[in-house]
Amino acid sequence: MFRKPIKIKSNTPVKSSERKHVKDKIHKQYPTLTEEDLNNLLPKKEGLNCVKIVTASNEIIQVYTVLKRPICFELHDKIFPTICLLWQFPNIIHNFTTHKEVMNFIYSGADLMLPGVLTPPAQTSLPKYGCAIQKDSIVAINLSTNKASIAVGFATMSSVEMEASGKKGKCVSVIHTYGDKLFTLEGFDSPIPQMGPPEWLTFQKDDDFPPLGARPKRKLSQNLSSPGDTPQSEGANNSPADDKEKKEESIDNDKNMLETNEITKEMTIEDVDELLYNCFFTAIKYSKTLTLPILTSNFYKLQMLANCPPGKTLDIKKSSFKKLKPFLDKMCKENIIVVKEMKKGVESIVEVNKSHPKFEGFYVSPEERPRKNQEDCSSSGTPSVIESYVVTNAVLPILNFSRPKWQKGDTILGSDVRKYIREYIMLRNCQHENSKLVQPDEALSSICKNTNPIAWEEVYEKVCDSMKNCFKVQTNQKEILNKGKVSPITISVANRSGNKKVTLVDNLELFGVKILEFAKECQHGVAASTSVSIPPGKKTEQLLVQGNQVLFVYNLLVDKYQIPKRYIRGLENAPKRKK
Repeated sequence: MFRKPIKIKSNTPVKSSERKHVKDKIHKQYPTLTEEDLNNLLPKKEGLNCVKIVTASNEIIQVYTVLKRPICFELHDKIFPTICLLWQFPNIIHNFTTHKEVMNFIYSGADLMLPGVLTPPAQTSLPKYGCAIQKDSIVAINLSTNKASIAVGFATMSSVEMEASGKKGKCVSVIHTYGDKLFTLEGFDSPIPQMGPPEWLTFQKDDDFPPLGARPKRKLSQNLSSPGDTPQSEGANNSPADDKEKKEESIDNDKNMLETNEITKEMTIEDVDELLYNCFFTAIKYSKTLTLPILTSNFYKLQMLANCPPGKTLDIKKSSFKKLKPFLDKMCKENIIVVKEMKKGVESIVEVNKSHPKFEGFYVSPEERPRKNQEDCSSSGTPSVIESYVVTNAVLPILNFSRPKWQKGDTILGSDVRKYIREYIMLRNCQHENSKLVQPDEALSSICKNTNPIAWEEVYEKVCDSMKNCFKVQTNQKEILNKGKVSPITISVANRSGNKKVTLVDNLELFGVKILEFAKECQHGVAASTSVSIPPGKKTEQLLVQGNQVLFVYNLLVDKYQIPKRYIRGLENAPKRKK
């Protein structure tokens, strides 16, 4: 979250009356902190500042600093500790321990995966020490060589789910790391303190760190043993079933170690090139979400990277091409794809040559092909907009010619209309000697108002024009059917009395957005008043937000509500950035 540049909106000292409120919030979030700990954290003689920052995603976050040292920040109604706070009080939240080699991946923006988490050899449950972790609880990450935290985030699974997953999948979603823009806020800088390895993890030598993927030589600290425990000889009092279970667990641990080793294994240039070609052809041939035209940058981020095989990481900088454009240029020269410059400096893939020998020869087994998870789509709340037509009496003879099933008032997709028209023309022998033209028969003549040969595209347009437009908006909650063409969400800026600017947002409800909830999010997000009304001459409610908040509204619609960008208008009204 804080890897990209942030902007300081305000920096104000916290009043003494508000200082106690901040102190109470921290104590409520972390009850293990004593009164003495809190006094050391917030010394009375030192000033406490509240710094409001704006992140790259346009989120406004409050950060509390002491002597320009960030100690905590407020996000999603929770108080998150910074790295600095955890160095002072390392045990206030749970720390997941990982290998030193994983540190660079986390600094680069990666999340922590379960195969990279270290646990005591005698412990079969996650997380270590047997403490229960709830989903979305605040956690930290430290290293096997140093228990000082290097990252803060929230758990993506509960401890029960971690065990059920077979120690696979994402463990921690990282928000804040050592050295990011939050850590260096107001010029603060400090090296990571050397606090020694975690108590439960000890090595034969201080510098004897096993390579990632190897089994470390370690032993449990005596502090972890309960008073009544006595050492037993290996295999004593163990039934054959227990021995079998331990062997299976050992095999699972070995597999997880090997998986982690494969992820971080260095790949040669030839290996990266082969992976690049594999991801490219998988995306254009098997992707379930690819729609053309698509921006080349979006194609790489949303298609190629998304279709990278598990256990591998695609980094085009390590390939022989170094950048995406030279690779796509080669694909164009080989006539596999067609790339066009839609605007100056903006290129899109507009066509894929599915008859190319390389396209036809590329094969991925069905179980390894990308699949669209219907469960995830329905639960995510992402709306899908389906443009359709309402069947009229005029087109019934064409649609029902080969397979009678349509009635007046039914809705039909545009792609199905084209299919039925083509079937009708071919079965009725209406194709002209010139393959690009159609000779209308009686039914087509009444629709196209023409008896002379006309182009195929004109036939499609005339048939669609003779039906009524409509569109469906499907969400996980309901399906909304709207008449007419798709009315995009429009964001405009107007002047009110005193030359004050306001942002107006129309057509939110057409896309299933609850306007009152959206207004509340805008009110909290930009700290501005909002109102909802129905303007004269309009049928839908309009949202008004004080100030020019076009960029915030646009990002909220795209990022949280997942409204497709092609259905949003008005981004050009956002305030221009000062050079």
